[in-house]
Amino acid sequence: KASSLNDDILLGAIMFSCNGRGPTAGHFIAEDMADANRFFNKFPHVPCCGFYAGGEIGPRALAGNENVFQRGHAAVQGFTAVFAVFVVPKNPIHYHLDDSPENIKQYVRTKLLAS
Repeated sequence: KASSLNDDILLGAIMFSCNGRGPTAGHFIAEDMADANRFFNKFPHVPCCGFYAGGEIGPRALAGNENVFQRGHAAVQGFTAVFAVFVVPKNPIHYHLDDSPENIKQYVRTKLLAS
């Protein structure tokens, strides 16, 4: 459910929608931009970009599944919309990256001498 993301900071999203689902209304969906509109209704302040495709890759689309945190069991699907929301980690890992020329030279020397 979208409410599962209420306590998170959402950065943006990507969406891949079947070209049979839009962007203009057609035989199966009688609304222009139906998937984008549904996304906007649930996440009105989250920027989303994407494109229409001839097959979407993502967790198996199952009717009634409300688990928003799906992973694995990926499959190529048709006539679906797949989207991902980018969330700021709650416990970010902080790295100290020293990419100074001196440190890089020392790293390369160490690796070359080890071989």
